[in-house]
Amino acid sequence: MVNKNALEAPCGIHCGLCPLHLAVTDEALRKSLAERLNLPLQKVVCPGCREIDGFCPVIPEQCATWLCVQKKGVEFCCECADFPCVKLAPCADRASTRPHNIKVYSLTLRKNKGAYEWSKAIEEIYKLYYKGEMVIGHGPVLKQ
Repeated sequence: MVNKNALEAPCGIHCGLCPLHLAVTDEALRKSLAERLNLPLQKVVCPGCREIDGFCPVIPEQCATWLCVQKKGVEFCCECADFPCVKLAPCADRASTRPHNIKVYSLTLRKNKGAYEWSKAIEEIYKLYYKGEMVIGHGPVLKQ
């Protein structure tokens, strides 16, 4: 049976938009990631964290957020009574290259609007995060 949430990480990250997942079918990206991360080619590909039980190829152990979700018996962090917790807290470190700061936004959108609306909006959210410019009073906008 196919997991309907296979590319939706419990923490709110969309695995389908992650470079490690995209590298599964993009050899040039795989080579670039391997070089940039100083890892072997086979370590920079990922089918999605649900497929590999939270053993993200670029961290040395099983993801602590993955383990927490399993322990609490929920599919997504936003279903937990402790949401949001410190594991999801934003951090300025590598904010321009990692989607960690949009986890709470992503999970809140999913919780409030549902999986279908989340799946329609998440790609645009990533575009705004990585390519948008913060406009005070308006939030992030894409400049033309």
